[in-house]
Amino acid sequence: MDRLALNYKGIPYRTRWLTYLETETVMKSIGARPTGKKPPPEDSEDWYTLPVISSPGKVVEDSEAIVEYLDTTYPETPRLFPPGTRAPQAAFAELFAKEVTARTVLLILPGVPANIDAANGAYVEESRKRWYGAPMSEWAPLGSEKRVQVWETAKEGWATAAAVYAKSPGEGPWLMGTEPVFADFIVVGLLACTRVLIPEQEFETMLQWHGGLWSRLWDASRPYRAEP
Repeated sequence: MDRLALNYKGIPYRTRWLTYLETETVMKSIGARPTGKKPPPEDSEDWYTLPVISSPGKVVEDSEAIVEYLDTTYPETPRLFPPGTRAPQAAFAELFAKEVTARTVLLILPGVPANIDAANGAYVEESRKRWYGAPMSEWAPLGSEKRVQVWETAKEGWATAAAVYAKSPGEGPWLMGTEPVFADFIVVGLLACTRVLIPEQEFETMLQWHGGLWSRLWDASRPYRAEP
């Protein structure tokens, strides 16, 4: 989601894509810190996760910290944490992670191995089997009744986010009205991942949930999704 923020702010940047297997090594090499601990049963081990940004004299890990850094360092650009919104946006981010992302990953993570090389695909398969207690192939198989149930659970989670958006000023598609904020880009970031990891028809159906809210948000984010 941080490329969305950079694009929105109009800040020039260069993307370096990393594989799962090289992320820790590269992050350590630029002086980046771990962003947390791995899930059980490996929760004693540091976890190095993306995104991370590196600019002269500064390395910042974690999306929220990156956006705070960009707001502070480039004050002439549109703020993604406007004054007075930091606490409510943090509350939304926590809600979204718990109710939406945690449910949606059961549908999208199984699509990751097919989109990357064999060695990294095997890492994703093996690590998620340890962390979730079951092979990804069993989480929500295409065409299965279980997948229907997982989708229903995911839809319920997205409904909690939709309820927050329903309280927005109504002057635009974004949470705060006419301009996006950090919380919006969390949502768009998950939509972007979902689009490439599930069948197209499933994604199109999802966009129409909750009165087409997610479709409007997806369309509004188009200018910020393309890398310059």
